[in-house]
Amino acid sequence: MFTGIIEAISPIESITSEAGSKYIQIARPQSFDDLKVGSSIACNGICLTVLKFDRNSFTVQVMNETGIKSTASTWKNGEILNLERALKIGDRLDGHWVQGHIDRPVKFLRKEQKSQTMYYHFELHHQDKQLMIPQGSIAINGISLTVASLGSREFSVALIKHTAENSNMDYIKAGELVNLEYDALGKYVLRSKL
Repeated sequence: MFTGIIEAISPIESITSEAGSKYIQIARPQSFDDLKVGSSIACNGICLTVLKFDRNSFTVQVMNETGIKSTASTWKNGEILNLERALKIGDRLDGHWVQGHIDRPVKFLRKEQKSQTMYYHFELHHQDKQLMIPQGSIAINGISLTVASLGSREFSVALIKHTAENSNMDYIKAGELVNLEYDALGKYVLRSKL
């Protein structure tokens, strides 16, 4: 379980493939001083397990299933990832409940400056509209964000400067895919109506 508050951004150092899985070595942020084998880390919003680590890096495994349902299959050496360690009992929940289970990759459409605020626009799949509400929570590449506008084919979020500077959002270009996780509460409510 995560909060969607990004702790660090860090580059991929190497990617190796073996028996249908990818092993991703990521530069270890200095603040990640409590890693152990089995630790859960949200990497661009995907909950991944630490398999090994040293002072400078840690390695996670991306299964084929994860690659199909997220952007992990397109990651490259040098790509900057948003990182968040799992929530500790007793910590403040500054974002919202984020599970690290990606619902789908979606396309980033454009940035739009309005007054002092930067809006980021993303595609919206028709069948997913029922999972979103204006001012509702959403996680994009693991970042806890609030839906600013909701249209029939797209939605937007507004970023404060701190979020833009402390995540990989400014690295994303129009047309690129991001990992999207809808609010778990909304998914449970929708499921209860079936």
